[in-house]
Amino acid sequence: MPVQLTMCRFCIRSRPEVQRTVAQLVKEFPNQIEVEELDCIAACDDVPAIMIETDYHPQVAPCELARLIRERLSPQATSAHPVGVPAPYPPA
Repeated sequence: MPVQLTMCRFCIRSRPEVQRTVAQLVKEFPNQIEVEELDCIAACDDVPAIMIETDYHPQVAPCELARLIRERLSPQATSAHPVGVPAPYPPA
């Protein structure tokens, strides 16, 4: 199932460096990222703001966006432990 990346189409166009990063990530991870551009996500004070699945990320820099997506798509993130739920300690 692809990772959903949601952003405001108008705000993201004001940040071409973020737009380039999104395009690069989609090319790097074909069929693994679903980009949803909405007319507004009510985050004007936090531009560029994005949502990865249901996680909100305000004022995200291109390198931070790339890191967040790569972490979400890493084999560790797709393990038996859902995102946001800590793995048992110590790791098995």
